[in-house]
Parts: sequence; structure tokens; C-alpha cells
Amino acid sequence: MAKISTLQSQYVALTAGAERLRTALTEQLEHILATNQISLGVPLEGRVKAWSSIVEKIERKVPRLTSVSDLDDLVGIRLILLFQRDVDVIHRLIGETFQVLSAEDTASRLTETQFGYQSRHYVVQIPETWVKVPSLAGLQSYKAEIQLRTLSQHIWAAASHKLQYKHDESVPVPLRRSIYRVSALLETVDLEFNRVLKDRDAYVAQQVAIPRLEETLNVDSAQALLIQLLPAENLGHDEDYADLLVDLFHFGIDTGQKLRNLLVEHMVEILRKDAKAALARNAYDDVGEDEYEPLRARLERGVFFTHVGLVRQALREQFGDDEVRICLNLGGDKYGL
Repeated sequence: MAKISTLQSQYVALTAGAERLRTALTEQLEHILATNQISLGVPLEGRVKAWSSIVEKIERKVPRLTSVSDLDDLVGIRLILLFQRDVDVIHRLIGETFQVLSAEDTASRLTETQFGYQSRHYVVQIPETWVKVPSLAGLQSYKAEIQLRTLSQHIWAAASHKLQYKHDESVPVPLRRSIYRVSALLETVDLEFNRVLKDRDAYVAQQVAIPRLEETLNVDSAQALLIQLLPAENLGHDEDYADLLVDLFHFGIDTGQKLRNLLVEHMVEILRKDAKAALARNAYDDVGEDEYEPLRARLERGVFFTHVGLVRQALREQFGDDEVRICLNLGGDKYGL
């Protein structure tokens, strides 16, 4: 094992590059999530391993460290997904985006009668093609660890770490039945959300194929109708259909037929306004950071408003700008969100 002073010098020399790699990986993963409309349970987490953590690893001598560059997790990124069904999608995209040196699903260590930590771990490097980008030059030898898990799995990981109940053997016998129950419940949460999402997809597909326009609108039937009637380029990520329903019901538009009539009557005008707004790119320099990325993505597609934004423009055409602004609390849809 190398001397501590030598390893510390290596760490200092590598830190700036490691921080550049953390930033690059974070940006790419956030882009992947947004492009594929995948929701996180908590914001993406990234860090460069602290020197104190490396010293702790050295003191444990697990493993024997000869160079800081040998660390698989000098840079660490954690993705905590809201839904379990997205795990396989991100697994595939990580393989397509990065050079994967190793991958492990910790659940494979468990038998059907065991509980424990569940997560997917990937050790990655940037592809050779990335090195041609000036800001990434010199990073090809760096390694990073990406951890991928669901929110339910993260709750278990955090709680079991705090309790130090990482394995069956570490749990007092009188508590094992309770801890098994908690583990099973958290797995059930993921399974039941998968069931809800599958049923929801089937319902939306049915609404798209055979809209029941006479029924009272709900968030899913409204989404399905807007997908059918409005341009695909305007579809935003995580549009707030629940708030839109409040606005529509305020004006008495409570069925699919009434919403369809509203859009058909004002379609030409709202699309004209959308095209005009999309051309005024320099007018949106004051957009907040959270709003800017989805807006920029729409502008690159040549549109400005989301589907929800287009409906609110139709409401303005039908009921007047002042009435709609009062309903929207003084222009809450300024950027078509």
C-alpha cells in the first residue's frame, strides 16, 4: 500500500478533474432522465469522495490502496427513482451512454427468505468520443460509481444503515419478524406502484382509442384528449393536469366534449400565438433555472407552450385575458408550464 502522504498528494492532484467528471456525469444523467420522462424520488445526488473517507478506507485496509486513481468510487452519483419500472430503462441507458467497467445488482446476493440492501451499482468511465470535448479532456482514466435504486429501496437503505441492520445476523431475534415485515412492505410498495402505472397506461390508451367525451374529465382523460388533439412537439414533461382541471372546472368545462369544443374553436389562434412566442427567444432570459431547461427543449422543437399552456391560451380566447389571469393567480403560466 502506498504511503498516506503519497496518496494525499495524488488526491489533491486528481480532485479538480474528479469534480469536472462529477459535473459532466450529472448533466448527462439529468438529460437522460428528462428526455425519457423518468421521475426521481429525490434530486440527483453527486459527490467527489472526501479525503477523510479515503483515509477511513485505508485504515480498514479494504481494499489495499496503491493509488487514488484505483478507487472505483472517487466520483459517486446516486439515482433514486420514483418508480421501479424505470430501473430497467435507466440500466439500459447507462450501458448505452457510458463505458461500463462492472455492474452489480445487490439483490442477487439475497435468497427468497432474506432481506437486505437492494441497489444496482455501476463502475463507469466516459466514452472515448467524449474526450474530444475540451471540458472533458484528460478525464478518460477516471472512474465513477453510479448507484441506482428506487425510493422504497432508498428508505430501506437509509433506515437499515442507521439501525445497523444490514444483514439477518445483525438483527436481534425478537425484532426479526418486524424487520422482515418492513422489508416486505417496501418491496410491495414498488410492486403496487408498477401495477398502478400499468393500469393507468391501459386506461389512457383506451381513452386515446375511444374517448368517452360525455364523462367528467379527470387528469388521465384530459391528458389523453390533449395528446390526441394537440401537436406532439408541445407535450411537456410532468405537465400539471390537476391544476389545469381546476381552471377548466372554474369556467364550466368539465367534460371531454366541452374541452374538445374549446380547443377546436380556438386552435388556429393558439397555434399562431405559440409560433410567435417561440420566435421571441430573447424574451425569456429571466426564466427561473427549474423552468429554463424544459422551455429550452421546447424552443429547440420550435414551440413555446406545453399542452397545458395551449389550453390556457384557449381559455383566454374564450373568456378574456383578465378573467383567466385572475383564475391563474396573476399569470402563473407565464412560461407555458
